[in-house]
Amino acid sequence: MKHRTLFILLFALSLYSYGQSNTESLPTYTPKGSISLRTNVVPWLMLTPNVGLEYKTSDHIGLILDGGWAHWILNTPNKYWRMWNVAPQARYYLGEAKYNYIGVQYTMGEYNLTGNQGKYMGGGLTLGHQFYAAKNLMVDLGFSLGYLHLYDKEEYQRINGVDYRDGKKTSNGYWGPTGLSMTFVWKIN
Repeated sequence: MKHRTLFILLFALSLYSYGQSNTESLPTYTPKGSISLRTNVVPWLMLTPNVGLEYKTSDHIGLILDGGWAHWILNTPNKYWRMWNVAPQARYYLGEAKYNYIGVQYTMGEYNLTGNQGKYMGGGLTLGHQFYAAKNLMVDLGFSLGYLHLYDKEEYQRINGVDYRDGKKTSNGYWGPTGLSMTFVWKIN
């Protein structure tokens, strides 16, 4: 795990330095009507593949739909990692170069980790900065602050493929950081 994290950090730094050395020949922002394909590195570290699309409705406004899904069975049939999520977002890109942004985000999903399962939804503000790493590749660094409501949470024991539930469903809310992203963004058109 340490080697993978170190590799990703070094890769991101090399992209950043490459992007900064070639800023004269690269455009300052993605224009109105452009479509970009996205993937966030942070969920990949937790073995959750994800993909998203961004459509620029104007030079300053972008609409994003991100989603992820994981369905892993660990070393034994009684241990697994399953989850899905969807996170639409609307952004306003600031300034003349439009590298910085502020936006609103909604998120929802379900999780089922060995012994715990539940659903969640929430939303909040998202802030971030983008920079070019190549002609059609950008790196987007951002974080979200807001509210997350976890509900229908329950614990259970899985014995020989059979789930034994305790019958109690709980819920709780959380205010604070709700997301962290290091996203690779490929401009399609």
